[in-house]
Amino acid sequence: MTKVVARPGSARTRALRLLAENHSNTELVTPCRLLLVFIVSSIMIAGISFSVVPEDFQDGSLEEVINLTQQPYTFNHEMAMKEREYNLEYYQRPQHNWKVERRSGLSVSEFFDTYDAKWPVILTDVVSKWPAINWTKEVFIQKYGKERVVMKAVVGGLQHATGHALPLEVFIDHLNEASFDTWTYLEDELFLVMRPELRKDIGQNEYAEENFFNLFPEMVRPWDCMMLWGTAHSRSTLHMDPYNWTGISAVLQGHKKWKLIPPGQDHLLYVDPEARCGFPLECRKYNSPIDAFDVDTKKYPRFKRLQVLEADVYSGEMLIIPTGWYHQAFNVEQTLALSQQMMNRNNYLAILEEIIKAGNLKRKKLPTYFSTLLPPDQVKVLMSLLPKKVLQHGHDVTKDILEQIKKTKDNQNKVKSGLEDGQENMSIWV
Repeated sequence: MTKVVARPGSARTRALRLLAENHSNTELVTPCRLLLVFIVSSIMIAGISFSVVPEDFQDGSLEEVINLTQQPYTFNHEMAMKEREYNLEYYQRPQHNWKVERRSGLSVSEFFDTYDAKWPVILTDVVSKWPAINWTKEVFIQKYGKERVVMKAVVGGLQHATGHALPLEVFIDHLNEASFDTWTYLEDELFLVMRPELRKDIGQNEYAEENFFNLFPEMVRPWDCMMLWGTAHSRSTLHMDPYNWTGISAVLQGHKKWKLIPPGQDHLLYVDPEARCGFPLECRKYNSPIDAFDVDTKKYPRFKRLQVLEADVYSGEMLIIPTGWYHQAFNVEQTLALSQQMMNRNNYLAILEEIIKAGNLKRKKLPTYFSTLLPPDQVKVLMSLLPKKVLQHGHDVTKDILEQIKKTKDNQNKVKSGLEDGQENMSIWV
């Protein structure tokens, strides 16, 4: 007898995928289209569920209908892992327990089904095709050496980090000056975004083509290309990404070592529940005070109970970090990288919940039919309901930051060289 393996809820997933991909970015679902979608989806689910769904999923679906209008949404990692387990069998992949796989030639469908919002993966055949892989220090110094960049400097441990704005050439001149507890790290949200000639060198990423952040009003849309350039020993904080988005880290040069923490362990990380991100569209900030690469277990004893996954990412490789995973990066050597983010069919509810949770919109403002809409339409509707004061706040924050940048540019001719001459405090999300 032939064994039939089904991915839980796969019929509904495929139907939504086709509709989402062909759906207009400017039109909401009409009542007639909505009725047609409901009828077709119901017939597909009814016809397939009795024939191929395993017995342990007959009593309930992994793809339950979530209604944000009635209750807060919590991403169910355990359910996602069960779905991943069945999908790995469908794709005839081994169960890689406690390992981050390196994949090339991965289909978009398999990515969505087995990794996205479920498990981290390293892609080895995306970044190597980008023109940005050929960026050099010499070109940056020649073309942008006098331009200011946002960076943090650490002397005596990560807890002593301070933010600064320095000419890029000054930062590059000091790249070789680092030790385990003294280092510098360029972390600039806008350097690449505001320079289209560099931005175009970042090539296509088919796994991130579906990105609902593009549906956000411009004044509250997160910037999508953060430049990261660190000395040896430099590192990020231990954190979960803003809005609980899916993170993308592309290494152009160097070597990053990662600590990745599966969901459900927040209580072991000493996170301040009141912290805010300060983005144009406000959100909660999920940063841990722990340095996972230099842990003080006397101060943070609960850390010893954490389950931590480790991975190494090298030049030309990309790590995709799922929704809900805390993580920290450590630059083993001088490393140039960039980070981006995704909001798609698999994590959009978690991101919308974060927007509501931060007080940007009252849950009761969502229409009763909200959960019946396709994912992109849910995003559009919620964005259309943001109060004017929230949009104005986003506009003001963005304007503020751009004025800071303009101010530093106007002053850059006064700067000659050296940390003493070029140093200026900066507080753009450091």
